[in-house]
Amino acid sequence: MTKKQRALRVTSVVLFALGILDIVRGFMHTFNIYWAAATFARIDPHPDALILMGSFGISNFLTGFIYLYAARKMKEHTPILLLMIPSAYILGAIGLKTSGVVMQSAYNGKYMMIGYLAVCAAAYIYYRISLMIDTKLKSSSKSSPGAKSGLKTRSNPEPHHNEDHRP
Repeated sequence: MTKKQRALRVTSVVLFALGILDIVRGFMHTFNIYWAAATFARIDPHPDALILMGSFGISNFLTGFIYLYAARKMKEHTPILLLMIPSAYILGAIGLKTSGVVMQSAYNGKYMMIGYLAVCAAAYIYYRISLMIDTKLKSSSKSSPGAKSGLKTRSNPEPHHNEDHRP
């Protein structure tokens, strides 16, 4: 198994785990919305805020199921998906910042989200490093003797036989 294959397996497992986590988050943001609002978001249970939180839960269900599918059926694409996740959150944060939106609640869920995004970035970086190592190994094997001709080289091409057959 090459480093790239191992890294694709790791990124697939990470994306699958994030898919399960997103489904749990979707459940918390919809079916347990009052508890999640009080415990993690620390927001007043105002109907408009709860509708927005529930809408986020719906998108959590969607991303969770997409991640599960991609991790099982699209392993080659899992690294780029893991890069897209923090990129989308960064883009959203820039949009909120430029719109002048300022957080007023404690929002304890931010610590989990920081970890979530860090795992995505770390898995993507692991994949890229593994890819670079594989590329370097392939290029070094091409420059070894016999690699260009496709011949296997042996350090001792002729076996040594004892000619006088003495015990």
